[in-house]
Amino acid sequence: MNVTSDLACGDCGVLKVSQNSVRETGITEYRINIGNGLGGLSLYHALIKNKDKKEFNVKIFERESSPTDRWQGYHIGLSNYGAKSLLNCIPSSIAANLPKAMPNPVPDVETHGIIITDQVGNVLLAPPTKPFKDVYELAKISRGLSSMITYRDRLRDVLLEGVPVQWNKKCIEYVETKEGVWVSFEDGTQEFCNILVGADGINSPIRKQKLPELQIVNYGIIHVGADISIPKHLMDKANKIHGNVLACKTLGTKGDSTFMMTRLIPIKQEQNDEKNEPHYRATLVYSYPSELDNVESEKVKVDDNDPSSVIEHVKRLIRTLRPDCELTNLLLELWDLAPKTIPNDPIKFPFKTYNPIQRRMMRDIDPMSIKSWSSSRVVLLGDAAHAMSPILGLGANNAIQDADKLSQALLKYTDNNISFIEEYEKEMLKRTSADVLKSRNVTFKISTPLGPFGVIIRDNILKVINVMINFYSFADNLIFKN
Repeated sequence: MNVTSDLACGDCGVLKVSQNSVRETGITEYRINIGNGLGGLSLYHALIKNKDKKEFNVKIFERESSPTDRWQGYHIGLSNYGAKSLLNCIPSSIAANLPKAMPNPVPDVETHGIIITDQVGNVLLAPPTKPFKDVYELAKISRGLSSMITYRDRLRDVLLEGVPVQWNKKCIEYVETKEGVWVSFEDGTQEFCNILVGADGINSPIRKQKLPELQIVNYGIIHVGADISIPKHLMDKANKIHGNVLACKTLGTKGDSTFMMTRLIPIKQEQNDEKNEPHYRATLVYSYPSELDNVESEKVKVDDNDPSSVIEHVKRLIRTLRPDCELTNLLLELWDLAPKTIPNDPIKFPFKTYNPIQRRMMRDIDPMSIKSWSSSRVVLLGDAAHAMSPILGLGANNAIQDADKLSQALLKYTDNNISFIEEYEKEMLKRTSADVLKSRNVTFKISTPLGPFGVIIRDNILKVINVMINFYSFADNLIFKN
């Protein structure tokens, strides 16, 4: 008799244990289906990579209809901790393709770090980062925080290469039994599994069913983001202000802020376009308190279904809230580059998917906002468990770390023994709750409107912190030299 049991992951996935294979080969075979984001794909590769310890036969269900059906996010900063977990998860064949998504830093041209300035471009905070030549060196940095600016859409493409996916399979609910979990999809089909892993984002139906009391926190802060292609003459202006630092944030006085993340690597141009000005991929974000929309709504109506309307709204806020200076003029020129419709020029818009520019509310999920989690056959990963403010760039890194930790826990899996899930959840809750609250706290602090005296206090506090951080980094390098 061939007895089978499964494990499913949402966006969604299934792990199947075949007792028959144990008798025939001495190896327990698992089949696990997981989500299609960075965390889910990292988990997939980690399980395949460890097949010499336990053999995983993997099948994936994805709610989207194709790889390009949905926008794949902005640039991200892959930290030394995220890089270490990513390399732990993926095999060497996938790692060899990582330069497509995270080209090695360009010596003497790029500074992989962040700089924070006031609204006219004066530096307030510039934390030091340790130099590295590639992702492998980044992953070896054990002290402090360093990061490599990464093309998120390309990283997802690299992780997706060669991965079997069943598209257009949206998980809508599950029923947990003593033997396992029945997972239902929108198309009317079902899968039976041992473990269900919800890797289906901030609006996860799996999380809503597992932890209905876990609430999404609305910040009351609007952010508008755009992927753009910057011509060299404007990039030169930006570098003059920010000094070739790849992640740049400017703080206004009314709770508004701007953010730009880029790589100083020209977009590869077609042969017949060699005489054209080089362009660079970049992510542009403008954030402001939502109450400012209440004031503006009396003057002009903004249509979130019309990207041009939203772009003009952002420019109007910048002109109203920022002083007339070189940095303000640069910001207005950069927002003029934001695509108002679906672009078809690969130079002016070198991205596979287009995200209509809209006003979006900043939100998070604190996994420790409820007294306790009851560990079961249903597990959460990434934003489904701990969506957080993007202000510190910790979300994607935590999702990849989740995949690393969960894959290690799954190696301990035996039929009807789910104690490994509790081990994973305890570590995940402790690590991510701290990052959720830290990101939320920083977001609120920089989004608070200030008067003239408040601006002076804020700017001087950041300058003092900058001196302290740089001194600590200098001392740390002298002591540890790593």
